[in-house]
Amino acid sequence: MPQIRLLKEPGYIYDLIFIFYLKFNTKLCINNLDSNDKKLSENIKFFNDLLDQFPEISEDLYVFFHAVENGCCLITTQYFNPHKEQFSTTYNFKFLRKELSDKDKIIRNVVRFYFYDLTDEQVDDCVNSSSVLFSCIKNSHYGAEVKSKLYEFFHDTEHHIQTLYYELMTKEFMLSQYYEKNYQKILDVYNQTTFEILSENLKGLDDLNFIKKDSQQLYVSYCLLNKFNLNFFGVQEGVVYLLGYDYLSVLDFVKNKKDLNLLDFGNAICEESRVKILELLLKREEVTCKDLEKIFSFSGSTAYHHITMMTKIGVVKTRNEGKTIFYSLNRKYFDAIIDVLSKYSSK
Repeated sequence: MPQIRLLKEPGYIYDLIFIFYLKFNTKLCINNLDSNDKKLSENIKFFNDLLDQFPEISEDLYVFFHAVENGCCLITTQYFNPHKEQFSTTYNFKFLRKELSDKDKIIRNVVRFYFYDLTDEQVDDCVNSSSVLFSCIKNSHYGAEVKSKLYEFFHDTEHHIQTLYYELMTKEFMLSQYYEKNYQKILDVYNQTTFEILSENLKGLDDLNFIKKDSQQLYVSYCLLNKFNLNFFGVQEGVVYLLGYDYLSVLDFVKNKKDLNLLDFGNAICEESRVKILELLLKREEVTCKDLEKIFSFSGSTAYHHITMMTKIGVVKTRNEGKTIFYSLNRKYFDAIIDVLSKYSSK
């Protein structure tokens, strides 16, 4: 049977990001917990205790860690996810600091993240012209708070970026001490996990058969702070699972959760581009992000944004084949939505 290789750094950096993510998205993190869990109050206390343990985070970092519609923040989207191929080799805090040393790239990434529908030429216009940029912010769909924070960032980018550097250094030192005291929790989970056990745990969420079939590598990296995390990344060598050390406690909730919120459904299909993606899935059955980029002339970040938003609430499901992720319609989701909508019908 395939062996599971433990990686420290991806989970460690994800926890570093989570310190800030939790600060700016506390309500979202709490709302994502299972409201029927007997340990709900205990889990909420865990999050609140983390906020107390890693305090004094500057409001100037809002733009970097505020979650947009798909639940992702800029740092995760631009400085974590794109480097998945380095997770098993060079991805660490030093790597992250180096990536963030390019200030011009940070500014461009902020524009691209918050205005994902812009073409490369339009992004250039925003970067090179304050009037174009501020007009883009003013006419965006964002609320007053986000607009205000964007204005503040672009009015004094140097200050905000320097604050990011300082805060990351400070919190990384605190996190290293936290890991020294608590890393045994990760080792305990890892030592009790085999390929067969992980396959069984993830049954219904993902199929690991391709690992055996194609002789692919299976990596696991655990988080101590984001302890309920359950994520995976297809990479050249196989797959990297990013798991909270307490992920088992939420498995049943994740597997059985039925996303029947009409508001979520409306948000997922309210853009014409996403409706077109659904029509494409109906015709082709499966597509990749590269397919979406080619067919709809999307940028990579735009394709990722649209498909991730629909995947997050369950409209679209995924299948992993080697390093490639295939997306398809989740028919069971639409069956459930029909049931919800039926109460508004006269039949």
